[in-house]
Amino acid sequence: MNDLTLNEDQRDALQEIANIGMGKAGAALAELLGAFVTLSVPGIKLVNAAQLKAELLGRDMAGDAPSPVRQAFQSDISGEAIVLFGKDGREELEELMGYDDADVNSESEALSDIANLLVGACVRSVFEQLGRNLSFSRPSFVPAAVLQQALSGEQFDRWDVALLLEVRFTLERGGFVAQLVMLLPETAIRKMKHALEQFLQAL
Repeated sequence: MNDLTLNEDQRDALQEIANIGMGKAGAALAELLGAFVTLSVPGIKLVNAAQLKAELLGRDMAGDAPSPVRQAFQSDISGEAIVLFGKDGREELEELMGYDDADVNSESEALSDIANLLVGACVRSVFEQLGRNLSFSRPSFVPAAVLQQALSGEQFDRWDVALLLEVRFTLERGGFVAQLVMLLPETAIRKMKHALEQFLQAL
């Protein structure tokens, strides 16, 4: 796992690149909702499978929170983006998006639009700065229980080691929270390290 760890220069570069990407995503979300959006400092972690499950299925995203949205992306560096929503702030979102709490379809559509916007703006920006073009799968809702089962299943062996890039977006009243997580498996981490070295050498 040590050979997959980003050195200080690589980590700083990725954090700066992610900052630019999340700024674009935050601006797009603010425009969509007509509300001020607060952004966290991007978190970058190298995690094992158990840590990954704990991070993705944390306590503040549990309970009656909306289902996470999962979207794969492909280039020579491929991975997954997952957007998790907090269980609070639905009233704020209803007001901003103009639907009521009985309108489940409208809420799902709104959350899907928000997830698609965040992933498209942030992840695409990160990879464009590294000179990569991306293609995306269609976003899909994945119930937390299904996500937990998938992360425990053999088909997710690729996540034995993962690079986790995490950003939190909070609306102005602080109720609605969206957490964007970009995941890279081991093979992609090695390619990401190489891409970051190329980026640094070109500065």
